[in-house]
Amino acid sequence: MFKAYKFRLYPDEEQQLLLEKHFGSCRFVWNHFLDSSNKRYVETGKGMSYKDASVLLPALKEEREWLNEVNSQSLQQELMHLDSAFHGFFRKISGYPAFRKKRNGGSFTVPQHFTIKDNHLTIPKFKTPLRLFMHRNIEGEMRSLTISKTPSGKYYASILAETGKKIPGPVRIEACTSIGIDVGIKVFLTTSDGLQIDNPKNLKKSEKKLALLQKRLSRKQKGSKNMNKARIKVATAQEHIANQRMDFHNKVSDAMLRAYDTVITEDLNVSGMMKNHHLARSIADAGWSSFMAMLKTKALQRGKSIIDIGRFDPSSRMCSHCGYTYNLKLSERKWICPQCNTAHDREWNAAKNIKQFGLIKTGIPTDSGELTPVDRSMDTLIFLAREGIGQVHWLKQEAHAL
Repeated sequence: MFKAYKFRLYPDEEQQLLLEKHFGSCRFVWNHFLDSSNKRYVETGKGMSYKDASVLLPALKEEREWLNEVNSQSLQQELMHLDSAFHGFFRKISGYPAFRKKRNGGSFTVPQHFTIKDNHLTIPKFKTPLRLFMHRNIEGEMRSLTISKTPSGKYYASILAETGKKIPGPVRIEACTSIGIDVGIKVFLTTSDGLQIDNPKNLKKSEKKLALLQKRLSRKQKGSKNMNKARIKVATAQEHIANQRMDFHNKVSDAMLRAYDTVITEDLNVSGMMKNHHLARSIADAGWSSFMAMLKTKALQRGKSIIDIGRFDPSSRMCSHCGYTYNLKLSERKWICPQCNTAHDREWNAAKNIKQFGLIKTGIPTDSGELTPVDRSMDTLIFLAREGIGQVHWLKQEAHAL
């Protein structure tokens, strides 16, 4: 099993200059061969493969002598990344590769010949080791290293290590150890046992400060030092919001997987919902896609199961008590079933149905352990409270209307 570690780097001025040369050279190689591939496709109807590009790289290094000042393996890795990006596009996994810009930071990969000792990183082409802060030990054998720079000007080292451990097999799916979750905008997550976690809305809380910083940036003279300082302030504020969101996602996903062996989710068309300009900002602030990706990655590492139900299953519109399908509007947050007169909370009802649909999909009887044990829910609540997430509350049990 592979595991990634990310540490903060603190290079001196001379090392920063050499790092910038690596970032610039790798960016130049990426943009150069992306442009060459585009031109070749227009002329011949066929793009450029990694093999074609690697043959042309030595000639480019002779033409641009400054490319020899950086690690040659990092330039080769850039061609591999470009080839992988094209493969991802043709498989409809990602978008078409874009040209890289200097203001977005940069990165380069070192596949081998790097060592870490006493909080110092040694890599090729650097005369002195780079200082880094190791907040935890690396387990296993280091395989590759990626050094990156954020738009705010911070440097990081990401290390991929092979732990030697096998990925644990998935545990048996049972109704009593399963949970259905429904994500939303106002309430970030609702579980099938009635636990709700409010959305912290990190972007909304910081939008006034961010708008002020962006306004100041727009008034600076283009290309000036003051403009660069203002740009860094905007990037720092945006990075802080992203870190808050990631921290929240980490804590919530940990809580779900600590308490339950199987998490059942809904396959959401997030890209389609982002086209709604009234909700796009709130959806982006919630970060559903990144949360689901994080949840699935952690579940795979821990031997837990993630089940996705179909995006067209009537999870919100169907009564979880009698199965009646109601013509539910988006503005209705609570509704009463016309058939059995059961009062429903929209999110809680959806979470219950998501759990039922997921269990039916896997062939597990939904009546075996229909209710999740209270201890599991309490463990989740205690863990979230200990991690500093206080916007958690219970929903009252649904009741029949008179």
